[in-house]
Amino acid sequence: MPESPRWLMTQERYAEAYQIFKRIGKSNKKNLNECLTLIELKQIKSVDEQKLSNQDIQLSEKLATTEQSIEKHLSIFETLKVFFKSKKLFIRSTSLSINWFTNSLVYFGISFNTSELVGNPYLNFGLSALVELISVSVSHVALERFGRKIPYAINMTLTSLSLVSIMFIPADMGPLVTLCALIGKFSISFTFNTIYIITAESHPTVIRNSVISMCESFSGLGAVIAPYIQLLVSF
Repeated sequence: MPESPRWLMTQERYAEAYQIFKRIGKSNKKNLNECLTLIELKQIKSVDEQKLSNQDIQLSEKLATTEQSIEKHLSIFETLKVFFKSKKLFIRSTSLSINWFTNSLVYFGISFNTSELVGNPYLNFGLSALVELISVSVSHVALERFGRKIPYAINMTLTSLSLVSIMFIPADMGPLVTLCALIGKFSISFTFNTIYIITAESHPTVIRNSVISMCESFSGLGAVIAPYIQLLVSF
């Protein structure tokens, strides 16, 4: 994973920062020449590569000042202030927390109850592990090619469809239930791997760690509840 362009700029590594911005612009089909800030950064990049005199560094400080002030350490009260100040940021964080809880609940719910599926429990466990390995490998390719939102939404939908369909499968068709569970395991493994990236990329640096920690707490709650899902069968 490449370094954060913001951090590279605070370290005066403008050539590297510009190259990452070029990759971001290419993947989002954006023209960097329309952004005045990046035009200035491109100029600094040339200066950085040619190692010019100190008078050119003053231009680099103009871009770095704001980023350095953002990178300062915040107290817990300052972090909460940033978190609740923006309504959009608050809604986004709440939505992600629910998604973390759901991903954890479903992922561990399927994993802990693999032995309840029809067939050899050892074979089912091996297939479950294989499906997860394939899912993680596929996610790296899909996220690079199609972005974050579309693959995540498709796999969350696939998870819900595969698991809900189990309720309508007759009891004598056990292998079909196992197949639907494995499809659900594939898709939820995909989204669980993706939610980390989405959360990190959706929040500013100053509160990123705090938000991920909060989401991990909701994830842990889902993991605690997951082993009891099989008790629903008795109702």
